[in-house]
Amino acid sequence: MNDDELDPEVLAALRDVVPASDALRDQHIASALAEISPVEARSRFTRLSAAAAVVVLLVGATAIIRLSATSTDSNVTPRNVAITTIPVKGSVCDASLTGYIIVGTYSSAGSVQEVWSSAQNLVVVDQTSCAQLGTITHPAIVASNNGCAGFSLGAGNQAVGTYSVAGTELTLVATPTELQIHGGSSCEVIASYPLPVGP
Repeated sequence: MNDDELDPEVLAALRDVVPASDALRDQHIASALAEISPVEARSRFTRLSAAAAVVVLLVGATAIIRLSATSTDSNVTPRNVAITTIPVKGSVCDASLTGYIIVGTYSSAGSVQEVWSSAQNLVVVDQTSCAQLGTITHPAIVASNNGCAGFSLGAGNQAVGTYSVAGTELTLVATPTELQIHGGSSCEVIASYPLPVGP
């Protein structure tokens, strides 16, 4: 017996079955086609895509809100994050610096340094111990009305602050290895000095 052939008894039983009416046959065909219809499949895919898009938007919005949230206390630094710039909020070491004005602060080797300016020089002071770390004599300055507006820092550099000498506005920048004085119309480096060593 060939497996493709039906048993004669089964074949005889199938011949005895009354054929379905045309209406019943059409109803079964329509039902089967509705199950595999591409429109239904597209509709389900569309609903799943819309749900996925909503989830992505919610996650993205949450991330943006968390990243843009800022602390009201500027002295708080997240754990395991290196301090790159310190906001100037006065000084703890100003009592012994009569005739000087604070330019700003920078961090180096885990401590904060203050930079002060007078008509003759810059003084670097350790903010914790108030020990004077170094004195830098101002270079010869050519008078200029141009400051360093829109000045772009390089990676790892810290803007210490701006100050004036002989009516010329200068910008002080701390790099990982030196203090740089910038000025003139293109904010070029006028002078650079090795960072004073900490206490």
